[in-house]
Amino acid sequence: MAANSSRRQVIKAMAVIRRPRDGALLVSESPDPLFQRPLGGHVEFAEYALDTVNREFGEELGQTLADVRLLGVLENIFEWQGRTEHEVVFIYTAGFASAGAYEIEEQVILDNADRRVLWRPAGATEPPLYPAGLSELIAADGHRP
Repeated sequence: MAANSSRRQVIKAMAVIRRPRDGALLVSESPDPLFQRPLGGHVEFAEYALDTVNREFGEELGQTLADVRLLGVLENIFEWQGRTEHEVVFIYTAGFASAGAYEIEEQVILDNADRRVLWRPAGATEPPLYPAGLSELIAADGHRP
């Protein structure tokens, strides 16, 4: 089958991190269109998804994760920037190894200065939270998005 530039398939891994004092969710924010999603990134060839979330948090925030466990896997097919995307996302739940990391209110992503990381209040419904199905997955685990 010939490659089609109007479609792309990716495997990602992300970690849901809750701030202990208020249940806020750590998210990155995309400005155009405005949406939020947990931190993580693309699983590289021959890399396990668990290794991806640990690597990405080091690259993006300079932080180490603790108590990482698989929450579930989400699969979505959607239109983005004129092409069809098909993503499979391994969703983990984790905490920070350093308690001080929970006190940083907002910061720029180290390897992408155009994006920022912030705490999404517990129960927030706007802006949209992606990937699709994440809020339900978090709720099934006993936490509110």
